[in-house]
Amino acid sequence: MKILLVGINAKYYHTNIAIRNIKKFCHPYDIQIFETTINDSADFMLESIVERNPDVVGISCYIWNIEIALNLSENIKKILPHVILVLGGPEVSYDVDNLLSKSFIDYIVVGEGEIAFKELLEALDGKRDVKDVSGISYKVGEQILIQPQKNYVNLDEVPISYEEDEDLSNKLVYYETSRGCPFKCAYCLSSIDNKLRFKSLEKVRKDLKWFAGKGVKILKLIDRSFNSNKKRAKEILQIMKEVGGDIVFHCEINPELVDEDFVKELKGLENKIQFEVGVQTTNVQSLKKISRTTAVEKTLNGIKLLKEAGIKLHVDLIAGLPEDTFGTFSKAFDDVYNLKPDEIQLGFLKVLKGTPLMRKVGEFKIVYDSKPPYEVLYTKDISYQELVILKGIAFLLNKYYNSGKFKKTLEYLENNFERPFDFYLEFYKYWKENELLYKNHSLKALYDILYKFSIEMLDLDEDLIKDIIKFDFLYFNAAKDLPDCVKEKYEKGQEIFKRYLKDENWLKKNLPQAIGLSSLELSKRVTYEFFKHDVTADFKKEDLIIIFLHEEEQTYYTKLIL
Repeated sequence: MKILLVGINAKYYHTNIAIRNIKKFCHPYDIQIFETTINDSADFMLESIVERNPDVVGISCYIWNIEIALNLSENIKKILPHVILVLGGPEVSYDVDNLLSKSFIDYIVVGEGEIAFKELLEALDGKRDVKDVSGISYKVGEQILIQPQKNYVNLDEVPISYEEDEDLSNKLVYYETSRGCPFKCAYCLSSIDNKLRFKSLEKVRKDLKWFAGKGVKILKLIDRSFNSNKKRAKEILQIMKEVGGDIVFHCEINPELVDEDFVKELKGLENKIQFEVGVQTTNVQSLKKISRTTAVEKTLNGIKLLKEAGIKLHVDLIAGLPEDTFGTFSKAFDDVYNLKPDEIQLGFLKVLKGTPLMRKVGEFKIVYDSKPPYEVLYTKDISYQELVILKGIAFLLNKYYNSGKFKKTLEYLENNFERPFDFYLEFYKYWKENELLYKNHSLKALYDILYKFSIEMLDLDEDLIKDIIKFDFLYFNAAKDLPDCVKEKYEKGQEIFKRYLKDENWLKKNLPQAIGLSSLELSKRVTYEFFKHDVTADFKKEDLIIIFLHEEEQTYYTKLIL
């Protein structure tokens, strides 16, 4: 019996841990894996599967790939009618009746996949009765049978998901130390599975050492809340310190549970760990409606503590939640933005099948797109037009703030508004009025647009804005070709720059990182420009040259007063 498990990933560097877990758990069955992406052609996917001539095909289904998966499934069955087609994953577990009405689907794995899929294979192999397989659904005649999951898999019995000879150095690698979630957020599928199960710390230590030995660069823990058990989280942090390697660990964390003791355990991991923080909103009424018992002040303080500890933070907000208006959401935006996390993701409510929220869309008057990803269109609390504005702000936030390449300019411009949200709202209006949205813009063009907005809409000092933008560009980009808005020539500056760069005593004092670099290395890594203001200090008017040295992890700079 030839079995093929298919993962249709969102991006090429992603990996599908679900099908890998199942392959390892179902040993000794002969299982192959085929991973592709949503950007690959349907013809390529179909051809790749058909040429393997499998007996059983299992496809892992999520909101980002369900339409592709269903079309692919239908065509597989047309070409290989003998194939047993099995769908699994969160996007099919709660849509059994609808999916099994389609003649090309044979079985759906409902919930956790390892035990269910192995028992199903045993049934197909004649080793057990399919009626005795738990965690699956199928159709007999016109009757749909749902056989609920009975037992959870012991996580210690799931082998490490990746192959010994697999090159993982340029992949986003996933790992879990636990399953289940203690929280009950109404919009989230994890709220349905609130029984927490853990891998033993011995297994976690062994697995993390294996990943370190494989040269993994980014390891994403898919635990729903890494620090829900604070004692265990601290122990895993200690393991992370011990395993060595160059792994950066990415974890989802509840900031409400962050305290001084937890922060102390992070010492030494500042460059080896990143936290994703789900705030969603700071509107207490909205939080109650979605069954989040978040203490807002503790949450914001937790983020503040992590920021002060030097931990890289990605914070999530969700627009369109019940009871959240344009006004209350804008306050949540400010609450988070003022903490200056490294990234802010402004997302939009998705009404997922199987969630408690799905059952309350009438009560909350939520209208959403019927196609994946089932995103909110409007609610009784926020209009479609207001959500369109927030989507525009989300776009600008991602292009400017999250890129990290406009820091000084954004901070200066924000100070001209009462609130950060007001700045982004005005900036969005400028993009809208000038028909800049929904077009591709180069990085240099983004600087030019920011400059034009500053001059045309805010009536700021043109020379000062040029200097601030110039500093941001040169600090965050090694490119020597400046954006159009700050291109100016200063011949004398070049002579001064060369003279000082050859002075070893001056370099030792002002730019020691440049000592020992060859002329070729200096030409590649050093940039300089003339400035009319000291943008590194108090913005006072002063003629100077700023020299930038770009290294892989950091940019150094020094200045020459003229």
